[in-house]
Amino acid sequence: MFSSADLYSEDYQYQYFSEKNEYVPFSDYIPKVRMHYYTVPHYLEDYYLLFGMKLYYNENSLRKNIEMLKTALNSRFRHPSQALVKIETEDEYLKYRKLMFMHINIMIMRNYLKIGSRYDKRNIKFYDETFAKDINDSLDIARKMYEEAIPYWDEAKRLAEEASRIKITTKLSNIESERYRIITGDLDFRKIINTHISGVDKKQEKLKNFIAATPQQ
Repeated sequence: MFSSADLYSEDYQYQYFSEKNEYVPFSDYIPKVRMHYYTVPHYLEDYYLLFGMKLYYNENSLRKNIEMLKTALNSRFRHPSQALVKIETEDEYLKYRKLMFMHINIMIMRNYLKIGSRYDKRNIKFYDETFAKDINDSLDIARKMYEEAIPYWDEAKRLAEEASRIKITTKLSNIESERYRIITGDLDFRKIINTHISGVDKKQEKLKNFIAATPQQ
């Protein structure tokens, strides 16, 4: 099960644009030329850049991606000068952080859906009666994965709405497009997830009839 710490990451109110230098973390003065800054992830962006989806992936790869992305949600952001895109104002940096949180929540959600689809069965045929119990157990796992995805979608939608209140456009073009599709309703994963869960319920109802009709040995 997910924890609230995984889902709701803390967005530090950085004072990088303040004249009060004492608010700048000491770690930001450490020279970035040190080799471990290139080999060991420290910040949210570092974990985000490590994310990768192979052409042929398995459940273990998906779960590793989920854990890495959850770690990203609980990590600090890089200094604005080291961000993934050019940052010039404090408002731009605020929107940048909200968009990154939004996008990572969506990535986690998608990975849960991918795991769920591996346990889901497209159709129940008459000859599946022989394996009804095993298929039903598999569908239980699929349903659990679909339900795990819901809070991450809800959080992504909330962040998209918050980011939209900041009336500037960042250079995160693809993520900005994703945000726009969410707030306009063009992208609604809640409907997709509910459809998957409803489909699982219907298939399990059919399997229950198979199991009930099977003589107990």
